[in-house]
Amino acid sequence: MPLSRQSAGFLLLLSAAVAAGAADDLPPELIRLARFKQKIRQDLAQVPNYTCLETMKRSLRAPRSNSFKPLDTIRLEISSVDGKELLAAPGAGRFEDKNLTSFVSTGTIANGMFALDAHNVFVNNTAAYDYHGEENLNGRRAIRYDYRIPQFLSRYNIKVPGGSATVATRGSFWFDPISLDLLRLDVSGDEMPVELGLTEYVVRTYYAREHVANSDALLPQRAELVLTHFDGESSRNVITFSACHEYGSESTISFEASAEPKPEPPKARAREMHLAAGLLVPVALETAISSKSASVGDAVRARVRRDVRRGGELVLPAGALISGRIRSLERYSTPEPYFLMGIEFSEVEWQNTHAPFLGELVDSHSEQAARAGDIPGVGTLHIPGSSFHCAPGFRMLWRTLDQQPASGFR
Repeated sequence: MPLSRQSAGFLLLLSAAVAAGAADDLPPELIRLARFKQKIRQDLAQVPNYTCLETMKRSLRAPRSNSFKPLDTIRLEISSVDGKELLAAPGAGRFEDKNLTSFVSTGTIANGMFALDAHNVFVNNTAAYDYHGEENLNGRRAIRYDYRIPQFLSRYNIKVPGGSATVATRGSFWFDPISLDLLRLDVSGDEMPVELGLTEYVVRTYYAREHVANSDALLPQRAELVLTHFDGESSRNVITFSACHEYGSESTISFEASAEPKPEPPKARAREMHLAAGLLVPVALETAISSKSASVGDAVRARVRRDVRRGGELVLPAGALISGRIRSLERYSTPEPYFLMGIEFSEVEWQNTHAPFLGELVDSHSEQAARAGDIPGVGTLHIPGSSFHCAPGFRMLWRTLDQQPASGFR
């Protein structure tokens, strides 16, 4: 039974009628849809109470190829606040209103799977629904509806190098006929403008109810994005949501297992400094980085190898701790296998002194070629081979940059 956009207001009235038990003479598929929308709106209203670890595994399929080849893995913390999906580096403990591109600078990326896609389909009252019937979904009884959101009502934006566009969407959703829990939501770009250069844009998200802290929540568990270009090249992101935590507005967020916290004596406030541009800072890794386990977002720690002076004055002492994160990690197979790994150092600490760090990678004392990245503060290592291991002690040379333009970087 197709339901046009004019039915949106009617569904709101029907929801009230269903709640009052006064809709017995209406088609069962319409009553079921109204009950489901009541339920999913309640579930979506709880999502901002939670934050999860988002792990994105990206892969690429070349034109005329039948298989996807792994590219990299990205990890970020995600939450939904005031109608936005906010992100943070793992363990950072605070979320920022930044675009996903502020954390991941290359390759195919997408957001919306944590909360926005479901909100667009079930809350905004812009979708037309079509009852499809009962199906078996992975061995589970499920009710399926199809939907479509026209371009002029859509909030779905696709951005590619060279342009972006708001597109119409269509798809399907499945829910449990007894619990009315959402099980799966599919979103596809519809009637996409030619300038996007895409023949396919499909997102499939699976949901499940899980017990978090002292409550039950319906949260996304896994999502898959497939994007195909006119030339036949396809990108795939497989995203999982794990380690979900409930938090309050003043909570500290951490996904690291820890013992019962012990009271600590108050620490003296660190002295803040700013490093001048042009300092050559030799560092040695303190943490190993391996292609078998490393992911974008992983913390990286290093130590300053020798005293750094300017005009004879000590600026950075040997042993100062410099910390940052893996910013990108991409695997390539042609013409020979190699990796491109981007590292961003963001702060340095020593003797109760703290300074933000913004630098460019000048050199690495190994077979891995080093260069400054395309993003200020990110250095890139070209690492040959199908795997790699950067052991503690791996040496790099960085040059500090003027930090005035760095206000948009952490």
